[in-house]
Amino acid sequence: MQGPEELIPGKLLLFGFGYTGERFCRRQQAAGWQVEVIGRSEETQRRVLELGAKPVNPPAAAEANAILVVAPPTEGYCPGLQALAPYLPGNSQLRWLGYASSTAVYGDQQGGWTHEDSPLNAASATGLRRLHAERSWIELCRPAGLPLILFRLAGIYGPGRSAFDRLRAGKARRIEKANHALSRIHVDDIVSLLEASLRRPNQHSVYNVCDDEPASTADVVTYAAELLGVEPPAPEPFESADIPSAAQRYFLENRRISNALARQALDWRPQYPSYREGLRAILQTQFT
Repeated sequence: MQGPEELIPGKLLLFGFGYTGERFCRRQQAAGWQVEVIGRSEETQRRVLELGAKPVNPPAAAEANAILVVAPPTEGYCPGLQALAPYLPGNSQLRWLGYASSTAVYGDQQGGWTHEDSPLNAASATGLRRLHAERSWIELCRPAGLPLILFRLAGIYGPGRSAFDRLRAGKARRIEKANHALSRIHVDDIVSLLEASLRRPNQHSVYNVCDDEPASTADVVTYAAELLGVEPPAPEPFESADIPSAAQRYFLENRRISNALARQALDWRPQYPSYREGLRAILQTQFT
């Protein structure tokens, strides 16, 4: 039975249909939402139709009851904002507008626990793009009274995107840096948190999306190798490792993201509270 504060399923618009968006689409269709998707490529539109969702154009935002933007920003602008902005202020039936951002906006927190009100120290190109996109969404939505919620996602992993795949491809590395940790989140736990917010909007305007246990990439790779029954890559000290510039930010930023707010406000719990449960579940579904 629907509680008084729960949002009744109606029209849900997705901008972006990648790894997370497709899974969110499936879950919300099962929950009774009429899902519409804005995707530019023919391949995306084909996948949308195969799932029984409806490919649409940006004007559909004027009639949506809920909107989720998962497409990442590019240099200088957010494609979702650029496409949807003309149609949002006049939508009086919009009850939930989610933007999938990144914990990269926090930058380096010197290993400290990081909450939604922690300083935004973005320094990497990724973090700065995300921070600019967040601020642009706020500038659009706050004066118009639009129900914007920012979801700051930690590092995403799941079937087809995990340490198992890097190990099998011979690309996994075990780079070790003292006292270094970052947070991550299984894709299915992202979907369940978004779903919890969609059911109960008007709680908070920002949520961290992460599991319970920040960890080093070396620990994750070592555990994945143990599950596969293979030798882990040889350890490489960070100080002497040859790391591509695009990957260096993962080691130059040290933070432990807290999901306490989502737990308290949305009564949400991750199904995979650490990388260990998440990797075991992936192994069970992919390799058995």
